[in-house]
Parts: sequence; C-alpha cells; structure tokens
Amino acid sequence: MAGLTIPSRFNGPADSANGGIAAGRLAQLVQTGAAIGPIQVTLHRPPPLDVELRVERSEDGRLRAWHGDDLVADALAVSTEIDLVPPVDFETAAEAATRFEGFADHPFPTCVGCGTERTDGLACYAGPLDPSAPTAVATPFVPRPDLPRDLSLTWAALDCAGGWAIGLAGRRAVLGRFTAMVADVGRLDERCVVVAQGDGWDGRKAFSRSTCYGEDGRVLGVGQAVWIELR
Repeated sequence: MAGLTIPSRFNGPADSANGGIAAGRLAQLVQTGAAIGPIQVTLHRPPPLDVELRVERSEDGRLRAWHGDDLVADALAVSTEIDLVPPVDFETAAEAATRFEGFADHPFPTCVGCGTERTDGLACYAGPLDPSAPTAVATPFVPRPDLPRDLSLTWAALDCAGGWAIGLAGRRAVLGRFTAMVADVGRLDERCVVVAQGDGWDGRKAFSRSTCYGEDGRVLGVGQAVWIELR
C-alpha cells in the first residue's frame, strides 16, 4: 500500500501530528467513498511529521501504520453507534468561542486545530456554552480556501472540540482512540459549527463526543474519543 506522510503544518503538539488529522488520513485508507466510517483509530504513539509511515493491511481489514519497527496507529471499520451532540447556531458557537480556555492556558499553542499561536490553522476555539457547565462546548468551523479539501480537517475539528470538552486547561492530554464517521469537510467559507460533550474521567483516561454540523444543519461528521493524560 501507499505510505502515509503528515506534513509539519498539521501538528498538534509541536513535534507530532494533530491526532484528528492523523486518524482521519489513516481512516481514509480503510474505506473509500464520499462518506467513511465509522472507523476506529488507535494512536499507539505520537505520529511523526514529514516522515513516510509504512501502511500495511491485515486479512481482517485493519490497517497499521509503522515508523520503522514502531507501531504508530491502527484503524479498522467498526459498527459502533455514536450519539450526536445537539447542535447550536453559528452565533451561539461564536459567542461560546470567546470563552475558550486555551486563550489563557493552552498545552499545545501551535496546534493546527485549536492553537492560539497559529494564523493558518482551523481556529476551532471550543468554549463552554455555559460557564457553569464547562463540559459542553462549541466553536465555529469555517473551511477556508487556504486549507486542503480533505476529510481529515473535519476529523481535526471534532478532535480539538472534544479535547476542550474534557477540560485541557492546566493539564496535558492527547488523543488515544478516535472513532468517527465523517461525510464532508464543508463548502468553502461555509459557517459550520462543532459541538462537543465531555463524558468524564477515569483515572488518566477521559471521554468525549463531538459533532460537526453544516450551515444547513446537515451532519458533516460525528466522533467519540478516548484521551490519555500525559504523566
């Protein structure tokens, strides 16, 4: 199979790929077509940037991405049902984004999805819809002409919103497993919205769900994530 290379522009932490981008690009190799998923991607180690990963398919359809002898990620089509997070309108999401906790405390400020030090990223600043209930967050998501027309952008938007729904301020957690079904990246300059709900912590693991809606209310993608807090 063709290898997988993630350009350095699409980082999450400074020295590794955004988890949603990596998961989305590997997922697209599992199943082709306009809509993919649900695909479950497990990240075993930080996906490297600007390095071609060797991708292998097993008899059960699982893809594995390798960096030398190190397993970076695997992906498999699954039958998991993912509950939608209820939508909000664009204005409500924009207002929530003004409360983005990452403006004051961001563990990965150069992240392409939600980094506050990026001018060429997705600017998914998912803030709490209600300051008294910070696990329900929302953000605008507007596909721009300078961004690639790639479904992995929707995966990244779902990923970053879900991360802020678990409460990233003051702690460092990374995507461990992402199960998503993504149909579209949205039209150019479309006023899309991403909403996410944090579903709590269990030790060093946290759980979230996220949904991306188009301007007309159609579902562009839905995902659920497992996060791992770094020691």
